[in-house]
Amino acid sequence: MTKPVLEFLKNEAGEEEGLGDAGIETFRDAPYASCAREAGQNSRDAAEKLPVRMTFNLFQVPHSDFPCYDRLRDTLIACAAAAEQEKDAEFFTNACAVMNSPQIPVLAIADYNTKGLTGPSDRLGTPFHSLLKATGVSTKESPTSGGSFGIGKNASFAVSDLQTVFYSTVYEDPDSAEGIFAAQGKVKLVSHTDAGGVPRRATGYWGNPDKFRAVTDGTLVPAWMSRTETGTSIFCMGFRETDDWAERMTYSLVSNFFCAVHREEMIFEVASGKIHINRNTLEGLLSREDIRAAADRSGHLSDLEFAEQLYRCLVSANADEQILNISGLGQMRVRILIEEGMPRRVGFIRNGMLITDSLKHFGQALARFPGSRDFVVLVEPVDDGAGRLLKKLENPAHDGFSAQRISDPAKRGAAEAAMRKLGKQLRDLIRETTGVKHEGAVILDELGRFFAEPGKSDTPSDPDAENDPEKYTYDVPRRKRQKRQAQMPAGGHQGGRSATGSGTSGNGGGAGTATGSGSGGIGARGDREVVELRDVRNRIRRDAAGRPRSRVLHFSPEAGGSIELSVQATGVNAPEQLVLTGTDSGTLKGGAVKLEVSEGERCSVTVSFEDSYDGPIEIIAVTRETAEAGA
Repeated sequence: MTKPVLEFLKNEAGEEEGLGDAGIETFRDAPYASCAREAGQNSRDAAEKLPVRMTFNLFQVPHSDFPCYDRLRDTLIACAAAAEQEKDAEFFTNACAVMNSPQIPVLAIADYNTKGLTGPSDRLGTPFHSLLKATGVSTKESPTSGGSFGIGKNASFAVSDLQTVFYSTVYEDPDSAEGIFAAQGKVKLVSHTDAGGVPRRATGYWGNPDKFRAVTDGTLVPAWMSRTETGTSIFCMGFRETDDWAERMTYSLVSNFFCAVHREEMIFEVASGKIHINRNTLEGLLSREDIRAAADRSGHLSDLEFAEQLYRCLVSANADEQILNISGLGQMRVRILIEEGMPRRVGFIRNGMLITDSLKHFGQALARFPGSRDFVVLVEPVDDGAGRLLKKLENPAHDGFSAQRISDPAKRGAAEAAMRKLGKQLRDLIRETTGVKHEGAVILDELGRFFAEPGKSDTPSDPDAENDPEKYTYDVPRRKRQKRQAQMPAGGHQGGRSATGSGTSGNGGGAGTATGSGSGGIGARGDREVVELRDVRNRIRRDAAGRPRSRVLHFSPEAGGSIELSVQATGVNAPEQLVLTGTDSGTLKGGAVKLEVSEGERCSVTVSFEDSYDGPIEIIAVTRETAEAGA
């Protein structure tokens, strides 16, 4: 039996490797959430039967029970002595402090009801080899699986202050009924020179020293690393422990896997059973205060709230469900829930995990829905064909789709066309389902019994009597011009908009928050005179398919000069600014029209909008400052 050792690759080419490993840096912003998400995805894809069960537990390891403790400590000391950049020096100083502590914190992630990391461990193309030694190689058995042991496997290193991870697995031997055990460790530091003066690369492996192979004898590993049940265990050595690590991982698990948990495809246990995530506890965890607080501290409270809204859409009996048949893609299930307070967003689910809320790379950001009631939409593939294509389009971070990920030009074009069809059909379906229907007049016969019928009489009318409100014609008094603070048609929430770029302030605007300078800013504190518009009319122009293409606006201004014209959608919770993208008069800037008018002279302007909208509108006109008008 050969004793396992830690060995770093020789740096015969003299390559310089720093701590800025691209794979690890990807997950630095949210290490706990990323670690939970990526581990959950890989375990779900390796399912042998459902539900897949996962545990996330923290324990302490003494020096004597830490494999290769002395070699790793000496390597960290050597790297710290040679560190020149401040970032590297800080990392190795902290890593040495962790190694010198009486016990080393370890996060253990284990899955059950999975196939494990099938091998042999030293054979190219197997899941075990791909996890430890492959880069950008897909080994998942299912073409619709969530990942491929690619960049996501580095998330475990992001929560390790030693950037050291150990793996152990038991997988079934196809030639026998017994399981095969395999274990190996991996370290990612910097290129360095060891105590013997030999140049070494940044990557080291713990295991059988013969060709850096895995340990297959379970008696050669510590008890905490052994496994007897089929599945995989991941050990993040020197875990970056915080008081709320369990809550941070929990908000990630419920936010990303609420669909799989609800369908009883996955269950989780966190912090030695402190938190149980299953179908019965899911709804409570999505709204639990300590989970929300952890998500808020991480800057991801909005993600948790969006998942809660999508979960409500998934389970609500009031949600409307339809199947879209998209040519070139396949069948997509769409559930729409119309309910007050919903975010008017779309969530895309694939393989039980939330991916994104946008198709921005296909011309559909799905961020604005003028004239719609509050809603939330959940979209997921129904057939394997749609799932396969979405997997090809999914980025390594699993948070977006793009056809540019396909190398073949013909297949890339077909995929882009299919996704554009999906985006268009989704928007059309949302408009038809959630749009506010407007009627010109409604006769409420059921209220007639509360009002007396006037009846007929031959008696002449009394000149001193009050006028009959049903027969008397009232003259509408002419409104007088008033000065009031104008609604800012194109300004931001925090500061002014500049005509030439971003600016801290503008001529005629208040103070903004961005840097730089600009003219013509519209600030949050800028007062400009509202120009009253008389006899306002508008007419919708439609294209050949009957969709609203543009609007012709007619009005008579009560003041002349330079004005800025904006349009708002009305009829829903609150007026919503409509972004103008085209005009046949004046100039377009910041989603509004700037033009010259004469007092009392009839004006006609044709405008087009960023999003199709055929509901009621309000036209707002404000004066432009002299400096801006002359610019």
